[in-house]
Amino acid sequence: MLLQSRNHARRRGAILTAQGLRKLNQAKSQTEIEQDFKRYTLETLSEKTGLTANTLSKVFIGSAGVDKRTLESCFRAFNLTLQTEDYLYLNPQIGEQAEICSIPHSQQLSATYLSCDSLLETQGDRSTTAQTHKRHQPQDYLQPRPPVLPGGQMPMDSSLYINRPPLESLCYKAIGQPGATINIFAPKQMGKTSLIARILAHAKTLGYHTVSVSLQLADGEILQNLERLLQWFCTRVSKKLGLANAIPNRDNILASKSNASDYFEEVLLANLDRPLAIAIDELSQLFAYPNIANEFLALLRVWSEQAKQSDADSNPWHNLRLVTVYSTEILLPVSINQSLLNAGLAIELPEFTPAQVQELADRYGQEMTLQQTEQLIALLGGHPYRLQLAFYHLQQQTMTLEELLENAAKSVALYADHLQQQWWNLQQYPDLLPCFTQIVMQSTPVDCQAEQGSQLFKMGLVHLQGLQASLACELFRLFFRDRLPQIYN
Repeated sequence: MLLQSRNHARRRGAILTAQGLRKLNQAKSQTEIEQDFKRYTLETLSEKTGLTANTLSKVFIGSAGVDKRTLESCFRAFNLTLQTEDYLYLNPQIGEQAEICSIPHSQQLSATYLSCDSLLETQGDRSTTAQTHKRHQPQDYLQPRPPVLPGGQMPMDSSLYINRPPLESLCYKAIGQPGATINIFAPKQMGKTSLIARILAHAKTLGYHTVSVSLQLADGEILQNLERLLQWFCTRVSKKLGLANAIPNRDNILASKSNASDYFEEVLLANLDRPLAIAIDELSQLFAYPNIANEFLALLRVWSEQAKQSDADSNPWHNLRLVTVYSTEILLPVSINQSLLNAGLAIELPEFTPAQVQELADRYGQEMTLQQTEQLIALLGGHPYRLQLAFYHLQQQTMTLEELLENAAKSVALYADHLQQQWWNLQQYPDLLPCFTQIVMQSTPVDCQAEQGSQLFKMGLVHLQGLQASLACELFRLFFRDRLPQIYN
C-alpha cells in the first residue's frame, strides 16, 4: 500500500504545455544573451539543472513524460516557478481530465519541433514515438502538431533553425549600435528572412521599435520613380509604427530625399521613446532600376552617417538602425555603386558545414553515418532549403535515404520547383550558359573567367576555388545535363 502511494506521488507522465515550453525557452534565451550569446548545449544545461542529457531531451522535445520534479528543476535553474498551466499529464488520473480540458487549446501539448536550438539529440524512431503518444493521450488535441513543409521564414519557436556562428552574434551586437547598418545577402532560400526575424526579435529584447518592409510589396511603377518610392517607404514605416496620423496630407511633401529625411528626423525619430530598427527586405527589386537604386541606397547611407555626427541627446538619428537584405540571383548592374551595399556590417550567408548538416539531421531525428552525411552534401550541397526538404520527407517516410541518394529521377522530382527556378534564373543571363554547360558536363573543376565564375557563384550554382568552378551540387548535374545540350545541338 505504501509502495502504491509512493508511485502515485512520483508520476512520470508530465510534459510541458506550449506556454510552459515558451516560458522556459524565453528564459534560456535571455540568459544566453546576458552571457554574451554563449549558447547552452545539452552538457552545459545538464550541469546547470543537475539532470541527464537524455532527460533534458525529453523535456524540450516532449517525446515522453517525465517526473513533475524534473520540470520544476528546469524552471528553477532559470529562476522560474512551474505553474499549473505550464504542464500536463499524458495519462491523467481520475479528476484531472477536467483540469486538462480547462487549459486553453493553444497552451496544451506543444509542437513536435520545439525551440530548444542546440539542445536537441537524436530523437529516435518517430513512428514509435507517435504510437506511444496515441496510447497514452486521452484526447486528440494532445497529438503533436505535424511538421510544416519547409519554405519561407522559419518560425521563431522552431528548433530547426541552425545557427551559423559567428554571424548571428555579430548581427545581434551590431543592431545595438547607433546608426548601425547590416547588409545581408545570399541566394534565395538560404535563410535570410529567418535571420532578419531573429535580428528584429533581438532588437525587441533591447526595447527597440521594429519595422519590417519588403520591397516586393511595392508595385513596379513605385520602384521606378524615386518620389513615389520615398512616399511609399515613409508611409509603410509610419503605419507599421501605428503613426498613420503623422503622415502629411499632401504626398509630395515626402517626394524628395531632403523632405523624407526631415520627416524621419523631425516626425518619426524625434517622437519615438526608444530606438527604431528597420529591416528592408528584397532590396534586389530595385536592381532593375539602377538610378533609383543608387539614390535610395545613398539616402540610407546618409541616414546612417548622420547618427555619428553628434551625441545622442541632440541627434535623433542615434535612434535609427537599418538592416538591408537582397538576393544575389538578380545580378547587380555595373551602374549601381557597389560600395553603397558594403556600408556597415556585410553578412553573406554561407552554406551549412558538415557539422551543421549533422546537427540538422539530429533535430529531425535522422540517424546518419559520416559517409551518408558526405553523400547527402555531395548531392544537395549545404543549401539549407534543399537539406530541410530532404529531412522533412525522410522523417515523413515518403522516401528513404537510399532512394534519395541513388534514385536520380526521384530526387530530381522532389526538387522540381526549386530546380525550375534555378533554370529560369540562369536563362536571364544567356552569356553564362556556355561556361555553365562546360561545368555541368565535366566532373572536375573548370577554368572560367573571373566575372562569369563570380556571377555563377552569386546565383548559388557553383563553388569557386580561385578561377576554377565546380558544380554546387550533383542534383544540378542530374537536372541540367538533359537541358543545356539542347541549346547547342
